[in-house]
Amino acid sequence: MKILATGIRGTIGKHLSNKVIPIDIDLSSALEEFLKIEFNAVRCVVHLAGVVGPSLVEKDLGWSHQINVEGTKKLALAALEGGVQRFVYVSTSHVYKPSSRVLTEESEIGPLNAYAEQKYEAEQAVREIFENNPSKFCIVRIFSVLDWNVRDFTLGGGIKRLAFADPNFELRNSDDVRDFLTPKRIAWVLLKIANEPRLTGTVNLCTGRGLTVRQAAIQMLTESGFNINLDRIHSGNSLIPFMVGDNLKLLSHIPNLGIEWSPSRFEW
Repeated sequence: MKILATGIRGTIGKHLSNKVIPIDIDLSSALEEFLKIEFNAVRCVVHLAGVVGPSLVEKDLGWSHQINVEGTKKLALAALEGGVQRFVYVSTSHVYKPSSRVLTEESEIGPLNAYAEQKYEAEQAVREIFENNPSKFCIVRIFSVLDWNVRDFTLGGGIKRLAFADPNFELRNSDDVRDFLTPKRIAWVLLKIANEPRLTGTVNLCTGRGLTVRQAAIQMLTESGFNINLDRIHSGNSLIPFMVGDNLKLLSHIPNLGIEWSPSRFEW
């Protein structure tokens, strides 16, 4: 039985097993193109692709909505029509309303930006499409993605700028607390989820433990042998000062995962 995935060239997708078959489709295509995908004997579709991050989404809200929401709808409809056993939609923890408490899957929803709004709208579409087949879908809310090999506009990109002493960069809001995982570990867990049919509905993919942005930056820089200029790491908080997840639902279905944030060494 096969596993198919979108977004295999992305930050997380590139770490999926080479046994995963890519779905090579433009997410803005008409539904007819999605219906041409060969879903025969497919165990699971993992949907990772999309326009990622508030800044990219807000550059063109219409286009990003076509990709993030309408593209997800069409892929889910085609997968259901094609008889796929399982559909895993990869969402984000930013759909939750900011809280000082650890976030469970039942925590209040309150997206703070257009990207999170689109991800939640896509979640709702998946639920509606699989309403009569609730055992066939799983929505995975990923918390903070951090390692060296991430996009430049993310925290990892900022830490890289610190590492190379970019004089125009200072890391702010370093008192924010986040629940970090590397892209490689996330990809590994996603494949576990893809192969666990009993895990359905919404699930948090996280460690259940928080680190400040300052702690994470210092750990990455120190472990890779970079000098640390603490004067360029500034205290303060963003609009979301705390975001840590509860992973008990995930561990109740797939125990002994050993989920922890362990950043790689920087490769020159």
